[in-house]
Amino acid sequence: MSFSDFKIETFHGDDGAEIRYVDVGSGKVMLYIMGFGSSIESQAPFIEAMQEKGRIIAFDQRAFGMTPAFGEMGIHQSARDAKAFFKLLKLEEVTLFGYSMGAAVIFSFVNQFGTDGLSGIILGDMSPKLINEGDWKLGLYQGWYTREMFNKDLELIHTDYKRFALMVAEGLLFKNYPENVRDFSGTAEEIRKRILDKRNDLIAQALIQGMVDIGEEHAKANYYYWETMAGSDFRDVLSKIDVPTIILYADPGSGYCPATAEYMESQIPGAVRIPIYGCTHMAAAESPAQWRGCIVEFAYNEKG
Repeated sequence: MSFSDFKIETFHGDDGAEIRYVDVGSGKVMLYIMGFGSSIESQAPFIEAMQEKGRIIAFDQRAFGMTPAFGEMGIHQSARDAKAFFKLLKLEEVTLFGYSMGAAVIFSFVNQFGTDGLSGIILGDMSPKLINEGDWKLGLYQGWYTREMFNKDLELIHTDYKRFALMVAEGLLFKNYPENVRDFSGTAEEIRKRILDKRNDLIAQALIQGMVDIGEEHAKANYYYWETMAGSDFRDVLSKIDVPTIILYADPGSGYCPATAEYMESQIPGAVRIPIYGCTHMAAAESPAQWRGCIVEFAYNEKG
């Protein structure tokens, strides 16, 4: 099966938004909330693998993939769109899986709606607070992302989007440790060359295509996704997660460090963290068998 074989459905939100989604497989239900720049098309291999184990629902967030930009956009609206599927499809006992930005959507979901209707949560390589400030050093780029950088990024999204997106891509693609000095210098062309000189595999190419080489509508919408994701602090939400939870994280990581997952485990009652060793933030593609196996065992209660 390929992306073209999926039956694409359309859900009309209360505000008139047309949300494209797929609902495939049968049995226990997992609602998959994708990361920054991801779409049903880019995640088709994962969706196909999951539908062989159970039922998976996945949707293109507003301005991503096949879903047009419309109305309010950002992680808080994505959480509301996710909640709408519970009513639309009469869902109960759902496992919510969020990877990267998708995990931030889950934090917002729990903050807005609690955990009623959920049987479990899977958080994939994310931090509850991306900006590192004060005594908080467990955010983006393993402690290097500051509020000054956040404010500059919001400007760059409007003035030099490709440079912004390439800096993010570089920060996610290479194994790192908190003490390593990060390089945020260069023009968009220089950063792209720096990335591809060090890593020109299909994973790097796919990330650049999904985050950088995109249309104007998508690029403009990413302002709202970045503002709501990177500008939020969900640390106080973690204690409200009262359903079984696993935290999948990359070790040594790139975007986030293992200590971030340790912190989240300490704050979420009964949570279990599972390392994906030798990986960057792109662990789902770098170690797909282990990544998918953990998800299948938790969401569908069977070995991957």
